[in-house]
Amino acid sequence: MNYEYKEPTVLSPGFSCVVSSSITIAGCFFTGGVPQWSGNGFIRKELLEYKAIAVLLFKGDAKREASDTFAQTFHEKFEPIALVGRKQVSEFFKEKDLYPDQLSEVTRREISEVFGVQALIIGNVYYPSILRWLLQVEIIDVETGEVTGRSMVEIDYMGAEGVKEGCRIAVQNLRLK
Repeated sequence: MNYEYKEPTVLSPGFSCVVSSSITIAGCFFTGGVPQWSGNGFIRKELLEYKAIAVLLFKGDAKREASDTFAQTFHEKFEPIALVGRKQVSEFFKEKDLYPDQLSEVTRREISEVFGVQALIIGNVYYPSILRWLLQVEIIDVETGEVTGRSMVEIDYMGAEGVKEGCRIAVQNLRLK
């Protein structure tokens, strides 16, 4: 048998972009261009008695898109509850040299005194793949530290519409336990 050596085929960078774009378009085609989601959540009845809640910047949300969208959507569903904006609370954390993920009992109570809130909304945004992201949100009572609400959503779609839909679904999942 005679074996003949052949040079390997090298694909141009343009070809990779075409393949990558085709995969992205195919992903949107298979889902109909609509975000595919799954998730769950709950709230305790005590949450409905709160007068004010502070929204903190969600971890992994550098653009603040999910934090702001969730806060807006939350306020639309739970209109009687006043929301203290993320910017005001962020300034408080900067002044005190605190970090939102370090919510000790003392910090929670101080936030409660300064802003007159009964709970804090914290969250995490994860991007495990290019087209998929996860949003986890917790509502924490400032006095007890107990979770009075929780929502988790997994979205198979990126972009502004995906974030908007994901936050809408996360708030929608906040139902009485």
